[in-house]
Amino acid sequence: MIKNFVELETLLIRNKIKPRKLVLVNAHEEASLLSVVEIMKRGYIEPTLIGNEPQILAILEAHKIRDVLKIIHADSDKEAAFKAVECVRDGDADILMKGFIQTSDLLREVVNRDTGIRNQPVLSHVALVEIPYLERMFMITDGGMIPYPNFEQKIGIIENAVHVAHALGVAVPKVALVDAAEHTNPHIQASLDSEKISQKTWKDATVEGPISIDLAVSSTIATTKKYAGKIQGDANILVVPDIISGNILGKVGTLFTEGKMAGIVQGAKVPIVLTSRGSTLDEKINSILLSCFIGNEES
Repeated sequence: MIKNFVELETLLIRNKIKPRKLVLVNAHEEASLLSVVEIMKRGYIEPTLIGNEPQILAILEAHKIRDVLKIIHADSDKEAAFKAVECVRDGDADILMKGFIQTSDLLREVVNRDTGIRNQPVLSHVALVEIPYLERMFMITDGGMIPYPNFEQKIGIIENAVHVAHALGVAVPKVALVDAAEHTNPHIQASLDSEKISQKTWKDATVEGPISIDLAVSSTIATTKKYAGKIQGDANILVVPDIISGNILGKVGTLFTEGKMAGIVQGAKVPIVLTSRGSTLDEKINSILLSCFIGNEES
């Protein structure tokens, strides 16, 4: 698996991908708009900006951005979300990105039964985290969508993450169902779920759990504990039991280690860049880069 976001972008260049068509919903939000312009200038995307046109133009003018950009005016959040999803349905967008709009307002249009773009039973968040001192990247899921996933939702979460891993060139990713210990606890439903899930037949992934996070990410600890599992500190994907632990784990990976992160939502017809209000410009840029890669793999 790639070690950092520099390698991710290098792979994009090496593969000579064609520019992806990105639609930014409510583009009158400075950080998101600037990240889109930056990736456009690198040649990876052809953006469409949807939202309040005067406000979008004001931001572009304030930053002396003279590039000719396609802008579709929308008078409301609902209209902006509808038009963005319509772009995806019509084949005019390969990536959907959240701007200045509530996540719930955007996803309401994504999952609309009549006009939405849901492609899988489960929509889940996949974070790609770079840990500098380890020279490794981990995928963490789901720390952004499903509060307390049930058994079937966990299957969907794993399948979405494995799809991303395949797009990154990992033929058979190792999926760790993270828990407090590597032994099944009959009093903890997540632990029971993990045992049952790991017993399933997985064609294109190695899925193991419950497993403690130290065994999942440290070969030294796996050896010290004489752990006999298929994962020996070399997990690619860390599947957490709930949104709280996933959110914390992702933020620890960046705030405590000076790591970097990208985040996308899988399960729709196109990857969705859905970063939080506190996301840095770099995180938005990394998330778009990841989406370009996923989008290119799916085309």
